[in-house]
Amino acid sequence: MMLKILLPLTISLSVLSAAMPAFAELILPGRCHMGRCWEHKFLKKTLLEKGRDGKLYAVELAGRSWPTESKPPTTFEPPQTSYVYCSTTRPAYIFEIEGKNYAHLLNPGGDWFGYNVSDYPVYWATCHNVIGPDFFSKAMKSRATQLGYSMNLPSEQLELNNVRDILK
Repeated sequence: MMLKILLPLTISLSVLSAAMPAFAELILPGRCHMGRCWEHKFLKKTLLEKGRDGKLYAVELAGRSWPTESKPPTTFEPPQTSYVYCSTTRPAYIFEIEGKNYAHLLNPGGDWFGYNVSDYPVYWATCHNVIGPDFFSKAMKSRATQLGYSMNLPSEQLELNNVRDILK
């Protein structure tokens, strides 16, 4: 008798769970600056290559921006591909502007700057499945230390000939 009740219930739950999305939309915080705010929707990551001290991922992000005094729009721009090098010694967020590749070298748990503050949510989500909310807190510094980051890595912007140059 119990089997007759449980079997249809199990089948119904399986069908229902298969129809539901695996996770809610992953919206990563950006920042507001000079009258505009922006953020990214994290769509997917793909491992491209393993380097001597890390892994290079392609990440698909859709962005949106809005005036500071307004609410965010409900839609996002078409997705774009950026890159993240997950490394405790040379962490980086890499992007292309007008045909040129740039790498923002990051210092997880340590100092950050206005130009790279929006890179940290993408880096933490890609490399460590961390979504925040505060990427610059004492708790994140502690987490970065536990993961092996030194807290005194360079924070600078480099121009790369090719995205894979970060692997060298």
